[in-house]
Amino acid sequence: MFANTTTLWFVACPDPAEQLRRGSVADPDRTDDLMRRAYVDDVPSATAITDLSTLTDADDDVVFAAHFGDVAVLAGRSLATVSPDEMTTFVTGLEPGWTVLLLSLDPTTNTGVFARWEDGRLQRAFAASPDTIHADHGVPFPFESPFWAGERPLQYLPGAEADPLDLPFHPAELAEEANRQWLGFRFTPPTADGDTVLTGIPVFSYRILSEGAEATAASQVQPATVPVPEELGEVTSETGGATGAIDGASTEVTDSEVTTPLAVTTPPGPDPVSKAPGPISRFFGFRGRL
Repeated sequence: MFANTTTLWFVACPDPAEQLRRGSVADPDRTDDLMRRAYVDDVPSATAITDLSTLTDADDDVVFAAHFGDVAVLAGRSLATVSPDEMTTFVTGLEPGWTVLLLSLDPTTNTGVFARWEDGRLQRAFAASPDTIHADHGVPFPFESPFWAGERPLQYLPGAEADPLDLPFHPAELAEEANRQWLGFRFTPPTADGDTVLTGIPVFSYRILSEGAEATAASQVQPATVPVPEELGEVTSETGGATGAIDGASTEVTDSEVTTPLAVTTPPGPDPVSKAPGPISRFFGFRGRL
């Protein structure tokens, strides 16, 4: 099963993959500023320092962000889309002139999405489930060729019958490959030699509060703790150091990528304030989600 996550990367350097591979330190003040510009009608409030591996297990209303100088990221399931072209004004306005990279994976709908904006324009976008193409904009990149040629075939669960209308690959696999080519890592195993480890990319987590609420600055939050079931006895991971990354085992799943998704549930928890709509809901004109 592939990961359930959405990320938007903003890039103003020639090789963001190498920069992330070398290690980056998130600037809390610039991260807060990015979040305020993304959620202009709401109040983003930082909750913890964590790392990119925690995205896949986070609640739907948690947003992650980090600004590393000439690379920045905004992430969370509430940013998911199958229509990247409709996000153009929003994403290109956050860091004008920067390259913007989108990855969106949803195992509940078997959907994989990737997109790239250059100089304020959508250069390439692809969004699909195995049997439905939602968006296909621009000229394919060279790394896409093996997928369209059938060299990365769609995998089915045992006993599942192939649909003759299915694509010759899983869209989530293509989206993950785009992310690897551009940023040097993927969320779903298998990883490759040289891939950047997700726990080595620090981010801040945020809750989006209603207008008038008091925000907590990213510079004031502490590293997140990793909950461990009581029956396991000892804590098997520790919070990180200055960068805020969490050391220990990765949260990545290990099963093979398959067509039929496993069920995904959101851990229950108290919601101290009403969930306020974010930029995506405002863009589409509804207020039922972030």
